Amino acid sequence: MRSPESLRRKIEMEERNPVTRAAPSGTATIKVGDDSNSSEILVFTSLCNVYKVQKKELTDKIQALQKIDTEPGERPVYLTGEKRYKGFLIVAFENGKVGKISMESFKTEYTRKKLRNAFNGESRLVFIELIGHDIDLVVMSSIKKVVLFNTSLINAVGSRTTKGVLVMKPKDGSVMIRVNRPENTKLTDPEYYRRSDSLNAIGFYLKPGDEI
Repeated sequence: MRSPESLRRKIEMEERNPVTRAAPSGTATIKVGDDSNSSEILVFTSLCNVYKVQKKELTDKIQALQKIDTEPGERPVYLTGEKRYKGFLIVAFENGKVGKISMESFKTEYTRKKLRNAFNGESRLVFIELIGHDIDLVVMSSIKKVVLFNTSLINAVGSRTTKGVLVMKPKDGSVMIRVNRPENTKLTDPEYYRRSDSLNAIGFYLKPGDEI
């Protein structure tokens, strides 16, 4: 397990550059969200678990990673405040599907330290983020097809294990490899990749000079 100092450096790097990318090994890096207006820190992991750490027990949110008892082979992928369980958790998977989970589904009557099945594990997770309102997202496939869409096109559900809605249709065995907010990309004309308000699209080839 990484030392507290190495974890601190990792998280500080992610906070300065909050872009989510798949690691070379095919696993997600640690992503850090906002913890303001929150009493708990939520730590989502590679085994589809979420750990809850009381914020009052911490001097900084980095300590939350030291207070969870992970399972063998389990790694944190996303750390965020619970935002009073308002908003939605967006989860995107390699199979091209994107889910929109109501944060109320993570709220429990009694204090719980761990919830299993925090999100669906049938396809590899490529993006996860808590949002307070609907946003635009850009997705790209392994054959560099790109789709821009707004999360308002996806209905929020109470089931944490939702398989999601097909946003990017596979072509020739392609998979979705990257998801990002438009403001964290280098797209000369983001709207070029939207074209319509429908989902389940193959998308448009990434234009020369554009980066996601």
